[in-house]
Amino acid sequence: MDRISFLGYNTPTEVKNVLPILAKIEQSYCRQIVSLVVSYLKAKKIDSNQQEYQKFNQITKEIHDKLSIASQQQQTQQTQQQDDQSSILFTGIYYILKLAIKTKVSVEYFITDLTELKIPSTILTDLQKVYTNIRKELIDKVLSDKILFPQLETLKWRVDVIISSSFTSRILHPIILMETTDTKGNKRTFEVSVDMFHKLRYNVSKVLKDMEDLDQLPILKIDK
Repeated sequence: MDRISFLGYNTPTEVKNVLPILAKIEQSYCRQIVSLVVSYLKAKKIDSNQQEYQKFNQITKEIHDKLSIASQQQQTQQTQQQDDQSSILFTGIYYILKLAIKTKVSVEYFITDLTELKIPSTILTDLQKVYTNIRKELIDKVLSDKILFPQLETLKWRVDVIISSSFTSRILHPIILMETTDTKGNKRTFEVSVDMFHKLRYNVSKVLKDMEDLDQLPILKIDK
């Protein structure tokens, strides 16, 4: 099976919309937009901290103002340009770099996939240089900014046997006691019957096998 582009089976509409503009845009103008996209990617952060949120909003406003200025300057030279050209260009380049970072595509395949879209060589060279320079930094940033649920850190268990009860003098019924600790330090202790433990063991094995099978699919392979 052929390798799937980092943009997916179907090229996103945001990327399709930018292709006609890239074919006739000036390289210097495009570089301005690429620079703004990189600033946005570096500033973007999911954070409930009010100070960080205000800082991000300020950077977003500055980028919006610069886009408007760049668009006006470009229209002075080419009056036929659409009013929203800068926004389309910004969005398209943002999607290209964002998807490249999300899929961790190699620089080689990054160039190959964009070449197939017939992006002009001069602009492709600029995108390649930018992606090469920021790839590791932004991949690390995405991982650090990712919101995750608490994960299982430790699992302890033991088997207790109920010898007798008030109703009968001989039971010899095993009970499994389990204690979990997550990455936030929360502990949970619970009992599991033998039947439930076997179901748990079976389902865990099944999920691991399903994950192994999925990992073999070419579409889910990540280029290093």
